Amino acid sequence: MNARSQIICAWCGYLCPVFMFAGLWPAAGFFPPTLPTSGAQEIAALYQQNLFGIRLASILFIITGALAGAFGAAIAAQMRRMENRETPVLTYAQLAGSIPQTLFFILPALLWTVAAFRPDRNPEITQALNDLGWFIFVMPFTLPFLQNVSLGAAIIGDKRPNPIMPRWVGFFNFWLALLYVPGGFITMFKTGPFAWNGLLAFWIPGGLFSIWFYVMGYQLINAAKRQAAESA
Repeated sequence: MNARSQIICAWCGYLCPVFMFAGLWPAAGFFPPTLPTSGAQEIAALYQQNLFGIRLASILFIITGALAGAFGAAIAAQMRRMENRETPVLTYAQLAGSIPQTLFFILPALLWTVAAFRPDRNPEITQALNDLGWFIFVMPFTLPFLQNVSLGAAIIGDKRPNPIMPRWVGFFNFWLALLYVPGGFITMFKTGPFAWNGLLAFWIPGGLFSIWFYVMGYQLINAAKRQAAESA
């Protein structure tokens, strides 16, 4: 039984918000996010004044992507036990959502660091790279939605006398999936709660997304330990 490997992967989830926040704030200065209404010269100046920090942030974000991938593997391991059937389709669906999500950290990081790589370029190009980075980071809600709904369904569907995770964790995942949806509308707004820096598109789902790593990390570690004890 690979309890130690599962616990290590679960701990990767604890580290994800740490690396993500370190990249957004102390390093890049992207916390709060850049404004969608900012002009090209303003965005270019932001990059020119913090070249090292933005480049460092890109490295931290790329690391976050790898940590998120390992965390998704730990979730899949326990979901496989929850389904306990020949074809664990919810486990596969969770992986289909979680694996591409690693790119939601890596691709914005690459775009932001490319913008910082040549700070003397046309400011409008820097602005476009910055915009694209934020769109990739915030807008693709469907994959985390798929991950959380699949996970929630597996938890609720676990009918064993001692479920691997409590039912409230399943409902928490359903709730969080719904809160990701407003991010899909950032293409229509430059200001307000649905903009990429808005309350409904960024702050609420972003904050709960960070909390989700700790909720699920705690549950995964406990589940792996119980599994090891049962196998002893």
